[in-house]
Amino acid sequence: MLPAVTSESIALLPLSSRARQHVALTPAAVMSQTHLRQHGQLIYRYQDALFWCEHEDVSSLHSRVNYLNKVVNHIRQTMPNRDQPLTLLSLGAGGLLMESFIHAQLQCNGYQDIHWRVIDIEYGPDGTQQCLSHRDSLDAFAAITSGKLAVYGSDQHYFNTFWGGNGATSDRSRGATVLLAIDPPTSSSQVLGIASLDPKSMSVKGRPVEDIADANCLYLIASEPEYKTQVHHAMAALARGDHMMTLGSILKCYVNKFGGCEVLSTQSPSSLMMKEACVPLLAQEKTTQASTSTLEMTLSDIRRAVERYVAAMADENGLYFAVCCVSDYDVSLTRLRDYIVDNPHSSLLATLEMNATRIENHP
Repeated sequence: MLPAVTSESIALLPLSSRARQHVALTPAAVMSQTHLRQHGQLIYRYQDALFWCEHEDVSSLHSRVNYLNKVVNHIRQTMPNRDQPLTLLSLGAGGLLMESFIHAQLQCNGYQDIHWRVIDIEYGPDGTQQCLSHRDSLDAFAAITSGKLAVYGSDQHYFNTFWGGNGATSDRSRGATVLLAIDPPTSSSQVLGIASLDPKSMSVKGRPVEDIADANCLYLIASEPEYKTQVHHAMAALARGDHMMTLGSILKCYVNKFGGCEVLSTQSPSSLMMKEACVPLLAQEKTTQASTSTLEMTLSDIRRAVERYVAAMADENGLYFAVCCVSDYDVSLTRLRDYIVDNPHSSLLATLEMNATRIENHP
């Protein structure tokens, strides 16, 4: 769990020192401006083309309103200069209804130079606004933000985009940054999002991708041959974007902020066995990269090392191995958090997880 402090730990400024009276949003105000629609098992709240998914146990109306009020209040208290640019990144932005409410509240509090970076795999791997299921929402939000909006299909594309002043490098140097995240993400909203408490299993929220350039993480999954079909079904469910999975025999590998490989495992015997065998291979791959003057590992380097392990083990223990390149939500959140924290300007991370708001400030 990321370190966090709740909003109550930050004292509010005296009323006389505020630039203007802040009027918090209320659930009644939201209900008066929106309506509900049901799609299958899901409930969506709509305001014209904008929407969010609502669930009493995960992201209820009251918890969302509480979240956005705390976000706006923290921005007012820790980023009080209304004349400087403010950049908000929203991970798993979906239908952008909550972002539109936050934008309106910030404008009412005097913030005018507001820049938005919305990241969602549903927007497409190229980060364009051509995704049919969200095109109207993106167009409507672009109008609300007066075009100060950039759209990305993954954190990978955000980090790799530097044109037009909308890439990660420009954002960090522009001024204060805010990272917003809802967990479960938009693409997994129908799941209750209860993370496994069993140390022998891991909740995974990743979308398999065909092009490794769209991925930020690699999964190595092991199973008995008779369960091969179930593994494929699990990957297909993740690919649809409407499920999370809890798996036991799995490794998650990604490039950390130091340019090395981070390897996460469960406490299951098979997962620990894979980690013990793969870590030396990954270290060897890192050494090889260092000898060629490459500063950082890449996901391709990680895949090459993991595939060496799979090739060596396939004939020894009879296990079935699946190697999947994925765009992983938790890895995206970790990478974006690390990025905004390493910033000379103020930064803020706000998460809503199972109806609970967590705020993390960095001066």
